[in-house]
Amino acid sequence: MKVEIENGKLVAAINFMYDLKLTRKHSRFRRHFIDKMSERLKRVDEDRKTLAKEHSHKDEKGEAIVKDGQFVIKDMVAFSNDLKELNSEKIVIEGGDNREMIRTIKHVLKKFEDVEYEAQASEIYDYLCEQFGVDEEEENEKGAEE
Repeated sequence: MKVEIENGKLVAAINFMYDLKLTRKHSRFRRHFIDKMSERLKRVDEDRKTLAKEHSHKDEKGEAIVKDGQFVIKDMVAFSNDLKELNSEKIVIEGGDNREMIRTIKHVLKKFEDVEYEAQASEIYDYLCEQFGVDEEEENEKGAEE
């Protein structure tokens, strides 16, 4: 079992998972899943700052120039391309110690499949279902019955 979440979807996934009303085991594994994504998000933010520094104009000491708390980017196209690449990279959560967490979150997502979502919540729910293979099991069961 393996789940991959794009860096660019981490914030939405964390927020979505936080908003679900869960108890006991489901809540505990949700917290573990959010912790893993939050840990990765910290690293992504550090990488984003590093990219901004690399693409910034430099002062006479070679330090990145910052105005109003923002780096002054010299080549926005190159910076945007690097940022897009960073956001498309994925955190990979694989079986082993994570097997029960993956199964539990998959069950949680199935449990909420009849709930109506709007806008970003709808998009991230669909994305998470796809990553956790929520519909795959149903397809496999149907194929076995035929």
